Amino acid sequence: MKGFKKLALATAVAALPAAGFAMEPLSDDTMSNVTGQDGISIDLATNLTTDIYIHDTDGFTGAVQAGALVISNVGLSGSSGAAPISIAIDAGDETTTAQAGDASLQIAATLGAVGNDIIIDLGELSVAESNRDDGSWGQANGSATVIDMGSITIPETTITIQLANEVQGSMIDIATTISGGISLSNFAINDIDSTGAIGATSLAIVDNGGTDLTLDVSGDATASGLQLTLNAFGSGTGADIRIVDQYLGDSGTPIGDVEIVGLDLTGTTITISGK
Repeated sequence: MKGFKKLALATAVAALPAAGFAMEPLSDDTMSNVTGQDGISIDLATNLTTDIYIHDTDGFTGAVQAGALVISNVGLSGSSGAAPISIAIDAGDETTTAQAGDASLQIAATLGAVGNDIIIDLGELSVAESNRDDGSWGQANGSATVIDMGSITIPETTITIQLANEVQGSMIDIATTISGGISLSNFAINDIDSTGAIGATSLAIVDNGGTDLTLDVSGDATASGLQLTLNAFGSGTGADIRIVDQYLGDSGTPIGDVEIVGLDLTGTTITISGK
């Protein structure tokens, strides 16, 4: 009886259509109709706050103890909720032949979105005694605020970073038109001894005679430091800077509004390095 059951099962299986079990390779035509997105996409919606310490471990003549630059209350948010950030990571080769050393990793980050600008709270720049000279971390005593750096509002903007071989010609590339320009609010440089400050309620940067801001910045990690080049700052005739409630000393008694017209910084290079 047991042998009969096995025979019946084998017969039933053999009677099934062969297509039910066959695994065949897809043809080239079939594969051409299969689509997908290569690379890696990361979408973030975040609110961020942090403090940053940059330690100078040997001080300077007349101030021999280690000091620290303290950037406190740094924040990132969106004007309509959490800050939207989209990151696309791709790898490619700039040549059509398989040559060694031509590959590149591209990271494209889009900050902000239509209706949800990025708000960067730059916090306060302070100086404090550092704990690094005794092997610890953080600051030893209270800090003195040098600059209230205010906050920057940035509409949708894309930053492209390429590592290894840079097809775009530089490691960092920012080429965009910022709708409505860049605005900076509540900026002040403090005089600790005299208790006064130099600042303004708001500052806006736009194209000369326009309402948006054209910006093209490239950056490379050179032997002498991170070098940033302003390939375009504003339109062909520069940028306008509009300062509201400029004050010198007391924020309650501004000297008025200040307008800088046609500031052309195109071609300017900035190198950031250690000392």
